[in-house]
Amino acid sequence: MPQLAFANSFWESYDVLERPVRAGVRKAMQKFQQLTVPELQADKGLHLESVENARDPRMRTIRINDFWRGVVLAPDDGSDVFLLVNV
Repeated sequence: MPQLAFANSFWESYDVLERPVRAGVRKAMQKFQQLTVPELQADKGLHLESVENARDPRMRTIRINDFWRGVVLAPDDGSDVFLLVNV
């Protein structure tokens, strides 16, 4: 099962997010705990997608809500640990 880890810098911005956005982050956390990597990639609600022209090819975004996206680093070491960097 994939896991969603959090960058230390993420928590600095998390506290200032509005309550519905924080709820969206918690919902995304649950999806990472419940779904396999192929299911995460196919999930229409999470909408895990690559970032075009990103400096780091591991860069992805996930949908937090209709207006917010999270920036994650996808694993490239064979693990299933995704790192949430920012919202």
